Amino acid sequence: MKLVKNISLILITLLFSCERNEITFELPAPAIVAQGEIPDLVVQQPGNTIFQQYNLQAANGLQMLEVFQDDQLFETVSFNDEVSSTYFFEYIIPLGIPNGTRSEFRFVLTDLNGQQSSEIIQLLVNFTFIESQEIINGTEVTRIKGRLNEDYTMESARKYLVDSIFSVENNSILTVEAGTEVYFKTFDTDQETSRLVITQGSKIMAEGTADSPIVFTSDKLLKNETPTINDWGGVVLYGNAPSNAGSVVLDAGFRYGGNEPNDNSGILRYIRSEYAGKANDNDAHAFKFFGVGSATQIDHIQVFRNRNIAFRLKGGRVDLKYMSAIGHGGYALWADEGWQGRGQFWVFQTDVEANTTPTPFWNQARSIEMRNDGDNFLLEPRTTFTISNVTCIGNGNSVGNGTRRGVRIRRGAIGTLQNALFTEFPDDGARVEDLDIAELGVNMIFDNIRSYNNNDNYDQEAQTVFFDDPGDQFNVSEDPVPGISLTNFIGSTPSAFDPSSLGGFFTSAPYIGAIENVANDWTTEGDTWFKNLDGSFR
Repeated sequence: MKLVKNISLILITLLFSCERNEITFELPAPAIVAQGEIPDLVVQQPGNTIFQQYNLQAANGLQMLEVFQDDQLFETVSFNDEVSSTYFFEYIIPLGIPNGTRSEFRFVLTDLNGQQSSEIIQLLVNFTFIESQEIINGTEVTRIKGRLNEDYTMESARKYLVDSIFSVENNSILTVEAGTEVYFKTFDTDQETSRLVITQGSKIMAEGTADSPIVFTSDKLLKNETPTINDWGGVVLYGNAPSNAGSVVLDAGFRYGGNEPNDNSGILRYIRSEYAGKANDNDAHAFKFFGVGSATQIDHIQVFRNRNIAFRLKGGRVDLKYMSAIGHGGYALWADEGWQGRGQFWVFQTDVEANTTPTPFWNQARSIEMRNDGDNFLLEPRTTFTISNVTCIGNGNSVGNGTRRGVRIRRGAIGTLQNALFTEFPDDGARVEDLDIAELGVNMIFDNIRSYNNNDNYDQEAQTVFFDDPGDQFNVSEDPVPGISLTNFIGSTPSAFDPSSLGGFFTSAPYIGAIENVANDWTTEGDTWFKNLDGSFR
């Protein structure tokens, strides 16, 4: 009781003190927070657009945002007592402005108490794309860098070196001829990387063939150095298809998302990407498809030896066929933010060993990760997939190989997964979770699955609903698939399900696995497209 009495005395004293000396709390000044990094100097050509997203915050309430261009009022935005808001700044550089012209945009945010904060963008009007010729170790290369604002063709007769970030903008088309070799510059520092970016409205037309594939790879091969799995930053496509993260989403300074499900970002076909995924950049993957629409054509893609994620999808409606990730360090494919697409013939195989000190993310990665949204499992548009004919092979089922999993469907993602096999994973081979029981077997179809020789073959609802089904409604078992091993992904077992029943995108393939047999092996098309784990061509 002594403690209670002392607390009461303290409270009474504080109350009387407050009456004698009124305490005034000053709330902090408003804040303008840029989404993503803003370079010290933004460079762009006349006729093109610069844009930036700001998050505005004011504990006292927002009153007004004023935007000045060279001290002249450019725009005013008023608020109705909100404490936070999002502002999209967009400026089209007028045609005819001379190169070398500089402008300063100043953003002044005022709260209801009259307190202010400000941010600045410095703009230089100038050429943004640089092309030059040089010799590297006896090989002539065309070096390209910067922001491309017109159509451009990479010719198969030349070798190209992408230096830093090369972005295709202003609704331009980048054409890459079959057989073209594109090298990406490596840097000694973790803060620098090279990357190819196709922005909203622009396209890449990269149509290789089985005999003349397009290769994206490390410039260390030009210098007779040994490439590593984190040499460069990958290829990125940003589209106008929906994402449940917002109608406009920023990533690394580029926009994606919108309301065009059938948006077209071009064609990627018969392409091999090697050694992508910059070490200290968790957003650097071999391929990023963010808000990419269904009119985009992507098939016959191999990712060979990447550090991070091979295929990263956020939102969009793009379909993926004949996809592979061989020797991937992290995830093979991760989709969320409401991706709604189809997939067939996926081969994901890794031999990357786990480390304990430090523990890298690939210790606990998955070959396939499907999510909707972590805060709202039912957020629309909802991640909804239709996938058939998959082979996923892990790095061995010993616990010492980490906690890598085969497939994990979680956080509200739903769809159809048929004719798939998962083996040699040190944790569970197949896991389904976070779904209402009424959706399992209805909105979430998990059928004709083989998961075997994993530390745990099935987990969560993949086990309790689909594997343990007393009525044998689902063809889900632990039966091995002949021929499949740590080093071999050729092989299948017959299935009663033919994915051609799912629609015209799907090829008839009534078997469990991505590759039926040696006679029907799509990875052996051509002589220089597809690599084995050891780097030899198939």
